[in-house]
Amino acid sequence: MSGSGGGFGGGASDDAPIACERLIIETAISSPKEAVIKNLSINDVLQVELEQLGATSVVALTYQGERAGGITHAQTNRLRECIHAGTKYVATVISKSDGQVRVRIKPV
Repeated sequence: MSGSGGGFGGGASDDAPIACERLIIETAISSPKEAVIKNLSINDVLQVELEQLGATSVVALTYQGERAGGITHAQTNRLRECIHAGTKYVATVISKSDGQVRVRIKPV
């Protein structure tokens, strides 16, 4: 027997992908752009977008039209799949310290 299931549709295994409308990620902004992040405050909302870099699409965070940085997280690939499938996400600043900005990404 496994632990709590509680997922929609039942029978979900531990390695089943998280439903796009339930995917929430907390992570630090990677490769932060100082000119943008210096203007960020707690509870500011950033746009979550896909940006094409060569043959790869990366998850980029933008604030007032300017790129704030990207993200690297275990669920980044799933987030990219969900965005491709049409789910929209925003990132809310949850902490900021010495140039390190943490965000909570969730569907809207």
